[in-house]
Amino acid sequence: MSNEMKQQTALAGMNDGRQAFTYGSAQTVQLTERPFVELVNVRGNPDNTTFVSVIRNATNIVLPAIPNTTAESDTHCALWLGPDEWMLRAKQHASDGLAARLEDALGGIVAAVTDQSSAYCVLRLNGPQTRELLAKGCPLDLHPRVFGPGQCAQSHYFKTTFLLRCLDSAEGGTWEFIVRRSFADYAVRMLVDGMKEYALDVS
Repeated sequence: MSNEMKQQTALAGMNDGRQAFTYGSAQTVQLTERPFVELVNVRGNPDNTTFVSVIRNATNIVLPAIPNTTAESDTHCALWLGPDEWMLRAKQHASDGLAARLEDALGGIVAAVTDQSSAYCVLRLNGPQTRELLAKGCPLDLHPRVFGPGQCAQSHYFKTTFLLRCLDSAEGGTWEFIVRRSFADYAVRMLVDGMKEYALDVS
C-alpha cells in the first residue's frame, strides 16, 4: 500500500472525485473552484523603496497604494488589504516558491511574508445573475459604476468573511471569491442554495 499523500482541494468532499468543484451554467451563474492557487500575504512599509523594489522584482508588480484596488502583471496579481498589507496571487497553478523567494530577498527589512496557499479556497463566479447572487449575502454595492475591474474588497457572505475581486464588468460580471478553507464548504453551499431559483443542476 502506498503511503503517498495526495493533495486535495478545499472542496474535495463535494467534487465527486473531480479535480475541482463546478456548479451551474454561464447562461445564468457558473461557479468554478480554482484549485491549488498560490497565495502569499505580504506586510511592509509602502514608503520603503527597498521593500517595494523586492516585490516588484519578484512579481513585476508595483504594489497598489489606493484602498481596495489591485495591480497585475503577466504572472501575479496584488490585492490591497490595508495600508501595509497585500495578498499576492500567482496566476499559474503550480507554485513557484514565491513566499520563500520573498523571505530571502527581504532579509534585514522589516516585513512579513506568509504563504497562505493552503489556507484559502479560490472560486470564480460568472454569468448574468452573478451580481444578484452575491448581493443575497454580501452588503457591498456591486454595481459596475461602484465596483468594477481592478477593484477588490473584504466583506462577508452571510456568516463567513471573504475577499472579492472583480475581473470584468460584463453582464453580471466575473468575480473571484477567496474564502478561508475552513469556511469554504459553508460558503459554497450558501452560493449553491442561492442559485436554486435559477433552476440550475450540477454540471
